[in-house]
Amino acid sequence: MLGIGIDIGGTNTKLVVVNRDGKLLAQDRFKTEPSKGAAHFIRVLAGHVDTFKRDYGRQLVSIGIGAAGDVDPERGVLRFAANLGWGNVNIVKPLGKLTGLPCVMENDANMAAWGAYELECKRKNDDILTLTLGTGIGSGMILDGKLYHGATGSAGEAGHLKLVPDGRQCNCGGKGCFEAYCGSYAIMRRARELIKNEAAFVRRYASPGHERFNTICLTNAAADGHAAARKVWAETGHYLGLGLAGLILVLNPGRVVLTGGVSKAREWFMPAMKKVLSAQQFKTPFSKVKIAVSDNSDLGSHGAALFGLERALK
Repeated sequence: MLGIGIDIGGTNTKLVVVNRDGKLLAQDRFKTEPSKGAAHFIRVLAGHVDTFKRDYGRQLVSIGIGAAGDVDPERGVLRFAANLGWGNVNIVKPLGKLTGLPCVMENDANMAAWGAYELECKRKNDDILTLTLGTGIGSGMILDGKLYHGATGSAGEAGHLKLVPDGRQCNCGGKGCFEAYCGSYAIMRRARELIKNEAAFVRRYASPGHERFNTICLTNAAADGHAAARKVWAETGHYLGLGLAGLILVLNPGRVVLTGGVSKAREWFMPAMKKVLSAQQFKTPFSKVKIAVSDNSDLGSHGAALFGLERALK
């Protein structure tokens, strides 16, 4: 029996087909294009699912979805998504009707957490905190071997913890949020303040064929010794440490897994992050927690597929 996993991001939507052991059998992706509306998106998504159905037929038994935003997992509703511009959108019911497959939906970071639990930890650690470091910041928690939802299904909105009173502007409309300092859009906004000749910077440090001012470009510059790039990453690590310290104190996880595009710059932000964690006065939870960076860039979609299968096969 196989499951489809879907990771809905602000820029791209990823789809995978995996078996119960997490083995990848097929994958696909398309531009999310949220400006065209949720109804258009769901129709396009159903078309991609139908392609998998033609290939795998009745072996497909479920769809698991991870969506960036505040999700009601019971009703399958995306209540609020700052990076999509959508609110109160039911995705599960219409997608299930179009595809004929049972669907479940969770916050994308919850699905990354489930992927970490299944694939990174092999279910050997029952208390895991996963931080997704991408356009924004999300978190998912596995506590006592179960996905933790909280009272309203909103648990894990770590990206909107207030780190700095009246601080930098966040995409959610607030100020001083965790992701306003450590989300990729915030990192590059800070980079623009320190790097004056952006065009020259891109020509020198961008990856061939991807000539953009982004975190990959910034990481390449840091590796080459660029002082401003290293300063940006050190600042990012400092604020990441502040946010993570609060989460560790509250949740006391045995393991923290970092994932997402920003995590690829681990060499440049981890020292500052660890410095903040090591300076905490309450030592016990920080001495025991293990912090790892996942190299699986599709942890969210894989986790969604496995979670969908978990629910379908109960």
